Amino acid sequence: MKHIIIALAIFLLLAPLGSAQTEQSHWTRTEAPVKLDLELFRSSHLVSLPTTETLQKGDLEFEISHRFSPPVSKGSNYLWGLDGPINMRLALGYALTNKMVLTAAISNAEDNNDWRIKYKLLQLRSADFPIVVALQAGAAWNREVYVEGRSTGDSRNFQYYGQMIINTMIKKNFGIGLVPSYLQNSDIYSTDTRHSVIIGTYLEYYLNSIVGVLAEWSPVVDGYHRKYTPAAFGVEFNTGGHFFKIVLTNSIWLNPSQYLAGTDYEFRSSEWRLGFNITRLLRFKK
Repeated sequence: MKHIIIALAIFLLLAPLGSAQTEQSHWTRTEAPVKLDLELFRSSHLVSLPTTETLQKGDLEFEISHRFSPPVSKGSNYLWGLDGPINMRLALGYALTNKMVLTAAISNAEDNNDWRIKYKLLQLRSADFPIVVALQAGAAWNREVYVEGRSTGDSRNFQYYGQMIINTMIKKNFGIGLVPSYLQNSDIYSTDTRHSVIIGTYLEYYLNSIVGVLAEWSPVVDGYHRKYTPAAFGVEFNTGGHFFKIVLTNSIWLNPSQYLAGTDYEFRSSEWRLGFNITRLLRFKK
C-alpha cells in the first residue's frame, strides 16, 4: 500500500510538468519566419520604364494610358494639347507568383500588341542601400504596318526586347532606377533587321504616402534610334489601389518596343505633350 501511495504521489507531481512541456512545445516555432519581398517603388512602372515591383500571387493589374499628340504649346485652340489625336494603351497584368507577372497590352499606334513577363530575380536587404534586380522580356506584333507587299503576319512586323531592372531607395523616399534594355528589329519599316541598346534611367521622390514627383530618360546608346531621346517628368498620386500619373513628355509612344526606339520630338517646352497613366490593382482573394 505504501508503494502505491508513493507511486501515485510521484505521478501527481510529474503530471503538471508533462502538461507544461506539452503546452510549451505547442508555442515553439517550427518554421523559419517568411521574409517579405522588398518593395522599393510603389508601382510596377514609373512612366514608360518598368520598376522591379511585382504583384501578389493571383492579383491583376489593369492599366490605361494616353499620350496626346498636339503639344501643350498649341494653347487654347487645342485645349493645351487635350483636343487632338491620342495614342492609347490598355494592359492587363496577372501575377503567376509573388515574383513573376505576365502582362498583355495593346496600343492603337500601329496596332501594337505586346506580351511580356517580369521576374524579380535578386533582393539585397540593407537599411541604407537596398537593391532589387528584376528581368523583363517581351515580344510585340505590329498589325498595322503599311509597307507594300508585306502581310500582317510578316516576320518584319515582330519585335523582341529584354530589360534588366535595377532599383534602389535612399532614406525610404528617394528611388533610383537603371534599366539597360535591348530591342530587336527596332525599325519595323526598314528592309534590314536593326537593333537598339538603351540605358533607361529614372528618379522618384515621395513627398508623402500619396504624392511623388518623378522623371525618366531613355537614351539609345547603340544601334537604330529615332531623332531624339524620350524623356518625361510629372507627378504620381497613390490613392490606395489606384495609381494616377500625369506627365509632360516629348514621346507619344507607349508600348516598350515603340518607346525604346526614341522619339521624333525634341525635349523642349514647345514640344512637350501631355500624358497620363492610370493603374488599378484588382485583388480577389481576402
